[in-house]
Amino acid sequence: MKNNLIKWIVIHQHPFTIVEENNFINFIHTLHPTTQIPTADTIKSQILKFYEEDKEKIKSILMNLSGKISFTTDCWTSPSMKSFMSITAHFINEKWELKHILLDFIEMYDTHTSQNIKNTFILGLESFAIEKKVQFFIYYKKKIN
Repeated sequence: MKNNLIKWIVIHQHPFTIVEENNFINFIHTLHPTTQIPTADTIKSQILKFYEEDKEKIKSILMNLSGKISFTTDCWTSPSMKSFMSITAHFINEKWELKHILLDFIEMYDTHTSQNIKNTFILGLESFAIEKKVQFFIYYKKKIN
């Protein structure tokens, strides 16, 4: 049950603390009165554990690819004025299937200059130990009206 609960929380972007809300607890106990509901801290640590396990699997896949990896990035600023970059890897696997994996979602602590974008991109690649797989970097700034 705990894994399904965690999957539900992640997929629907619920806060970890939903498991400590009275209405949620009452609902679960209506379905099964003796169910032990994990704490928000337990949920958080389990999600982080799943993340680290999946990250290691992705590292292994990317490190063992015989072909090339292409990357796309997207940068934006939130309404609260925080800047972010997402990094997506694109590759063809051993079955000749095109795959896309969102590698990272990184907060940028400065403006969207080419140097900051490059540094953030490299930081994301280093966290997957694939920075040596990049042969070149093209920067294109789209003007937004």
